[in-house]
Amino acid sequence: MTVLIIFVLIFCIIWLIVVGHKQNKKIDKLILRNNKLVSQKKSSEVRLGKTVENVAPFFEKWPYDSNNFRFLGNPIDGVSFNEDEIVFVEIKTGMSRLSKNQHKIKSLVRNGKVKFITFRLNEKGIDIKEYPSKKFVGIKHKPVQ
Repeated sequence: MTVLIIFVLIFCIIWLIVVGHKQNKKIDKLILRNNKLVSQKKSSEVRLGKTVENVAPFFEKWPYDSNNFRFLGNPIDGVSFNEDEIVFVEIKTGMSRLSKNQHKIKSLVRNGKVKFITFRLNEKGIDIKEYPSKKFVGIKHKPVQ
């Protein structure tokens, strides 16, 4: 009788191991399938973002003259050169967020750490001039509706 019980227990343990292994294979397949779908979704979002970056300045609600916008691409999408201000523009779609580098740039602009220089190369060598000083004064932010 005890031999039969031991045999049944061993059979049950082997059966659980086999079934568990099959379930693990199914789970692995589902994980791979999920990862592929997530990758495809992210790729689609990136393509959409790149497309919108290129056409956003031509949308009716674009707050600036699209003729004054210049694409940079990285780390900021572009700059709008307006009559009374220069605006750094980062175009986002969906739930995308600013990168760490873009947050740093935003902070530098907010703190007036922006300057204009001329870099001149001539027969005398290189001349670099900074205008007006190390910080711009009176940087304003206009909210966009």
